[in-house]
Amino acid sequence: MPNFFSAFTSEVFRPIATLLIPGGIGISPWFIFLLWRYPAVLRLASANHTETGFLVLLTMIFAGLVFEDAGSHLESWLDNRADAVNGVHIKHWHDYLRTAFCADPIGRRYIRTLVLKLKFEVGVAFAMVSAGLGVLWLGWFGLNCRTVLGTATVCSLFLAWGLYEACKTHEALGTARAELLKEIRIIGGKSDTKPFQVARPQEDEGEISPS
Repeated sequence: MPNFFSAFTSEVFRPIATLLIPGGIGISPWFIFLLWRYPAVLRLASANHTETGFLVLLTMIFAGLVFEDAGSHLESWLDNRADAVNGVHIKHWHDYLRTAFCADPIGRRYIRTLVLKLKFEVGVAFAMVSAGLGVLWLGWFGLNCRTVLGTATVCSLFLAWGLYEACKTHEALGTARAELLKEIRIIGGKSDTKPFQVARPQEDEGEISPS
């Protein structure tokens, strides 16, 4: 029997979480506007479901990439802000990029999870900006005021949530990277614990030596 959850590997789940979901949220009001205000577009979409779905998918990916690109600027701002506070945030990031681990510590998997979480939160935040503007645009063309107000409120709440959680996730990411640049302990099959020191590049050219 095929495993349904095997489709949700990290290679598949990452673009879904960081591109398709934010992209779909961001373009939804604008797609509704096209179908609502232009009957010819509605008839064309109704008569060509496959082609319309393919175009919508491409638009979602495009919008998701735009939101991800905008999010990278926010991440750079967060990096600079954190570095202004402790003075070592960007240095730790560069040291981490130059580090090769002899084993895959649990912290690296945790960091990958945090990166995915950060990309999702930032993408959703910018998607809510696009969705909120689209809802206001629909209100300009006659959408019920109560619907516009309720939807815009939801978009604002998710925008605030995305930005707040992105800041918290960014802090956790910086802490996890700094911890991985410290001593790493490898536990063998006989319950022996061997600590290894991940050396800084400026100290011994990035080699991993036992402490």
